[in-house]
Amino acid sequence: MAEVYLSPSVRHFNLGYGTYGTEEARMNLIADVVELELTRNGLTVERNNPDYDLPTVVADANAQNPDIYVAIRSVSRPVGQRGSLIYYYRPNSNGQRLAEEISSYLSQVTPTEDLGTTEGASAFGGLGYYELRRSRPPAVIVEVGNHADPQDADFIINNVYEIGVAIAKGILAYFGLPFEPLSEEEQAALQQEYNRVYL
Repeated sequence: MAEVYLSPSVRHFNLGYGTYGTEEARMNLIADVVELELTRNGLTVERNNPDYDLPTVVADANAQNPDIYVAIRSVSRPVGQRGSLIYYYRPNSNGQRLAEEISSYLSQVTPTEDLGTTEGASAFGGLGYYELRRSRPPAVIVEVGNHADPQDADFIINNVYEIGVAIAKGILAYFGLPFEPLSEEEQAALQQEYNRVYL
């Protein structure tokens, strides 16, 4: 059984500002880092299939029976509305604790004041976010920034590794596990490979 199910965006139609590309592609880059850091630090990770629609992703996650479900997204807000925002389903839940752990690390790397965490059960007229409502394990939706804002889009493009590490640190903290960083040489090699393949 996997401890963590990662669900990077399947929104291949969502385009960000400038050279951002699609939300799906960018969030999968971040999920690559999260998966690397979690497995390197002792957790078992499963990922969604990018060809799935959202109900199929959630059904697949529930079938895998992970301890937590972490969706990774960027979002389109009006220009100027920057920062990360993390949704959990209900207050006073393990989902809220997971959201707060991730937020505590993600807020350290983002260049603006973040939007923090909030419950997602009251969204859409009380229906709530599908992933939060239908996931059996504690679930969060991590919105790493606003891909419609030029500055936020640029920040995400140039800080994939830092964002992924922050999310991984929050997940590890949720499980009470320490984070063992890569050496400076390993980080540089990873960043160089990322630049070669994706930039």
